[in-house]
Amino acid sequence: MSRDRRHRRVVRLGLAGSGLGLLAGIVQATVGSRIPEWTGAKASPIALGLLTIGLSALAGWAALQQRDLRLSVGGRAACALALAGPGLLCLSTVGRLWYPSALLLVVAGTMTIDSWSATAKMLATGWFRVLLGALGACQLLMAAGAPLILALVGAVGGACLIAAAVWRSASRPVVVALLAVGILPFAILAWAAIVPALVAVTAALIAVPVLRGAANARTVGGDHR
Repeated sequence: MSRDRRHRRVVRLGLAGSGLGLLAGIVQATVGSRIPEWTGAKASPIALGLLTIGLSALAGWAALQQRDLRLSVGGRAACALALAGPGLLCLSTVGRLWYPSALLLVVAGTMTIDSWSATAKMLATGWFRVLLGALGACQLLMAAGAPLILALVGAVGGACLIAAAVWRSASRPVVVALLAVGILPFAILAWAAIVPALVAVTAALIAVPVLRGAANARTVGGDHR
C-alpha cells in the first residue's frame, strides 16, 4: 500500500472513530446513568462524557492532519499519540460504547507512522518529552474517575502537559504556560491525594530539560535567520 493511500485510509478510520466517540461521549453525558451496563456504571457520567467528547475531537483533528504529506517524523508521532491515546484512554470513560472507536483509533494511530525506526530514534533523543506526555496521559486517567470540577481541571491539565511534550516549535513562554496549567491547578485541587502530588512533582522536574530544549530550539532558529 502506498503512503498516500495509507494516509487517506488513516483519515477515514480516524474520522470514523472520532465521530463514533463524539456520539459515545454525548450519550454518556446525557443518559449514561440510565444505561450503566453500556457506559461502565461511572460515578460522574457528565464529566466523563465531556472528557470523551474532547478526546474524540482531538483524535479527529489528528486524523485530518494526515492530509498533509509534509508532516515530519515528530509530527506523525504526535498524531499517532493523539489517535491511539484517546482510543485507549476512553475505554475507561464510556465502557462498551467505546469499543468500536477504540479499534478504529488504535489502528489509525498505528498506520500513521511512516518509519518506526526513525520514530524510535526521534523518541530516544527526546525521552524527557515522552515522559512528560506519559504523565499527561496519567493525569487524564486520574481525571476520568474524579468528580465533575476536578475531572475537567485534570483533563485540561493533562492535555496541556501532552501539548507541551509534543509541540516542539512552541516558544518558551508558551511551554511555561502549558506546564503551569498542566501542573498547578490539578495538584492544588487534589492536594490531599498522593498520586496527583507525585505527578505534579515529577512533571515539574521533567519540565526543566523540556524548557531548556525549547530555549535551545528557539536560539538555533534565531541563528538561522
